Amino acid sequence: MLAALNRPTIGFSACAVKPHEGVAEFGYAGIQQSDGTRNAVYPQGFIRFGIARGLEVDAIGPNYIVQNSFGTLTRGFADSGVGAKYEFFHDDASAAALDLLVLVPSGSPAFTAGAPVTTLNFNYGRSISPAAGVGATIGMQSNYAPDLTGRPTRFFSLVPSAVVTTQSNDRTQFYFEAYGQTKLRPDGGTLFGINGGVQYMLAPWFEVDAELGQTVTDLVRAHYFGAGLGIRL
Repeated sequence: MLAALNRPTIGFSACAVKPHEGVAEFGYAGIQQSDGTRNAVYPQGFIRFGIARGLEVDAIGPNYIVQNSFGTLTRGFADSGVGAKYEFFHDDASAAALDLLVLVPSGSPAFTAGAPVTTLNFNYGRSISPAAGVGATIGMQSNYAPDLTGRPTRFFSLVPSAVVTTQSNDRTQFYFEAYGQTKLRPDGGTLFGINGGVQYMLAPWFEVDAELGQTVTDLVRAHYFGAGLGIRL
């Protein structure tokens, strides 16, 4: 369960959900930006279904956002979508997979991208000891967003991440992750972030987690707190 969950990391697990099983992931994130804007994002839904050995399909979202910018509240949904994972390699120490994720412009006017956003991820995970592991995701994203003048257009970026995990016992796992994005808008911008947290198995089918993170872009800094859960169905 701890190896298969995507949350709470930015990168994706290399393990597909087993056939005829499902995993539901939900969470909350509170984000404070250096320009004074505060965002609350929930329920961060990501629902996964195993349909064959090494193959799953996903439902992404919805995410509801409450934004407070100097006392002005803006509320609405972000874009939702669908996805799939194909775990094409697995041995006793490592796994590799591909994720395809497609968000469609289904959100509220304030939070929609306005056009489809497609991401192809390569995921790799490896155990380096009975209690520790490493993982990496390299995402290639076709995005759509406005430039600094407000004119939206399509652009491409890489979204890499790397994570280290360690377990103090069979129920408790700690992680540290670094991630980035090479382009945030058509006319540039980059992002670098770090986060860390803990996952705890209340039962073989039920996980809870908490995390802290920090991001830096060319325009703004932010820190965030997150909490959530994963349920195996």
